[in-house]
Amino acid sequence: MDFRDCRSMTVVLVPHCVLNQNSRLAGCAERPSAVHELVEGLMQRQIGIVQMPCPELMVLGLDRQHIQIRSGLESHPVRQAFRQWARELVYQIQQYRQCGVKVLGVLGKNGSPACGVEETWRLERGPGMGVFIEELKAALQEAGVELPLAGTMDAEPQAALGIVDKWQAGG
Repeated sequence: MDFRDCRSMTVVLVPHCVLNQNSRLAGCAERPSAVHELVEGLMQRQIGIVQMPCPELMVLGLDRQHIQIRSGLESHPVRQAFRQWARELVYQIQQYRQCGVKVLGVLGKNGSPACGVEETWRLERGPGMGVFIEELKAALQEAGVELPLAGTMDAEPQAALGIVDKWQAGG
């Protein structure tokens, strides 16, 4: 099939909360609805947005307690669920690529116990990956899919767009 119609043939994966701040832990939402500067910047660049699931919401619910999140995410059944969701995302990535869509990369949410890339949350914020991103990275490696991952912050949408620009330029 020829997918070269009006579409841009370019996508980026973003954390669920970029498009839906209502999924954030109580007291952690930084915006009323979405990180609109990032969303609008991606749209202006004609880059499709693949919204990843919110791992914390899906396994711990919306009314989750801050201190319990990391230990809840590291349990064996939760990791198995994350592994399955990660494989499903890898399948989507492979489908896009097979049809000529350029997948630029994965933007994570630094400081998140699930979606952090360079920084995560244990008992406090610190270096390391979130549990879901660990599983996504492993699933990408298992499938032989190379894709950059970068952590972002809601308060720094221009920095996130700079990362995407670099990926789009091939760097």
